[in-house]
Parts: sequence; structure tokens; C-alpha cells
Amino acid sequence: MALKPILTLLVGVVLGCAEPRVGDMSLAGQLPGQLPEQLPGMLSEMEKQSILKERDPKPHVESALKVAEARIKTAFQFAQESQISAAAQDLDAFLALIVYADTYARKALVSKNKDRNHCLKRIEQAIFKQSRNMESVTRALPLESREAVESLIADVKKIRLRAINDILGGGQVINSSN
Repeated sequence: MALKPILTLLVGVVLGCAEPRVGDMSLAGQLPGQLPEQLPGMLSEMEKQSILKERDPKPHVESALKVAEARIKTAFQFAQESQISAAAQDLDAFLALIVYADTYARKALVSKNKDRNHCLKRIEQAIFKQSRNMESVTRALPLESREAVESLIADVKKIRLRAINDILGGGQVINSSN
């Protein structure tokens, strides 16, 4: 009888010690609220360099958002041309870059509220501006892969709400379960 709780505890410890992988082809393996701390692995070397060359937080976040917007635009074009796998990869890259930009802005600019709010505003605007493209690309995907992407899009929309909440009222405006 005591074997079952011990086995459960052992499995929990082993799984808890496993290091999460960041930068895979999608964010599907990440837990909600678990955000990457490095650039997504699906970016080209040129995209990585254009982001990493910016050392200051504001230009760094803006570079990440420029690359993200380029990726969602190409994902939309691929979806219109029925190149579904390429569209899905670019959509994954867009979502990963938004999550990266949010994480970077929140960690790098903890003490600089003005710069942090500027970055959060830019992130919110990028999500809002590309929301139609995200939905269009999602509709073009097959049903099997649509569920994972929809959950990632929901996480990105939560990032947008959190950014609005932080900008407008320091986290005290929106009281939602999101």
C-alpha cells in the first residue's frame, strides 16, 4: 500500500527535475506561464543577429517585434498560397517572438517603468495589429494542428491583456480569469 505514494513521489521528482526545452519548433511543450528566456530556435541566423545586435532593452524589443511582424506577414502569404506547413512554422515563430519580447521587457526593465511601459505598449499594438492575420492563418491550418495553435494564440492574447492592464493601471484595472 505504501508503494504507490512512494512511486508517485519518485515520478514527480524525476519529472520536476527534467529541464524544460526552450526553442523547439513550437511552444506547445511549454506550460502556461512558463516563458522562454532566450530567442526561439526556429529563427534564422540573420533574424537572431538583427535582434541580438540591439543591446538596450527598448530597441531589442522593437527588433524582436519587427522580426515577428515579418514572420506573421509571410505566414499569411503562405496560408493564402496553401503552403500550410510553412505558414504554421512562421506562425509559431511569430507567437514565440511575442512571448520572448514580453518576457524580455518584463525582466530587463523591472526598475524602468517608462521604458517598460513603452515596450509593453509596442507589444500590445503588435498583437492587436496582427490579430486578423493570426486568425486567418489559424483557419487555414488543418484541424489536427489548429488546437495547439489556438491555445498558443490564447496565451498571446493574455499577454496583450496583461500589457494593457500594466500600462493603464499597474495591474489593477482588469480583473479577469485570463
